[in-house]
Amino acid sequence: MNPEVLIPFIEGKPIRVIPKTPSQDVIRKQLSTILQSRGFRHAGRMGRFLKFVVEKTLAGCSSELCEYSIAMSVYDRDESFDPGIDPIVRNEARRLRQKLVEYYQLRCGDESEIVIDIPKGGYVPVFSFASHRQASNDGRQYRLTVSLTRIADDTEIWHSQHEY
Repeated sequence: MNPEVLIPFIEGKPIRVIPKTPSQDVIRKQLSTILQSRGFRHAGRMGRFLKFVVEKTLAGCSSELCEYSIAMSVYDRDESFDPGIDPIVRNEARRLRQKLVEYYQLRCGDESEIVIDIPKGGYVPVFSFASHRQASNDGRQYRLTVSLTRIADDTEIWHSQHEY
């Protein structure tokens, strides 16, 4: 039996992610589908970011994925790039994660659909198959509450709470 993880980003229907690694061809096909979608079609740099991290990971070079390499390869920064001064990669990674959430919210995929996720705290994507859990007939609803706290030094802390 495969362990599974619930990802709560489809309204009312969490996605059940089954940890099984898809083939590189299937991942590339999903990447292409995402990049051609309405949300990514006109977001050139964001698409380049996603393609860069996916291709590096598929090539076995995920250890090279850091702010510096992404800034130089995707955002055309030079060797003087300092991630402590220029937060472009962190900001764009946050936007990319949100864009991926929006993409999967609009999808009505099947069990063979691939989820490409970039977990917080890094830039290495995770690939998995997903299936949409069927809503039960017992009247329960899924609820996700998200709040943002901004501390004096402009640090943002996101809090999430979910319940059935």
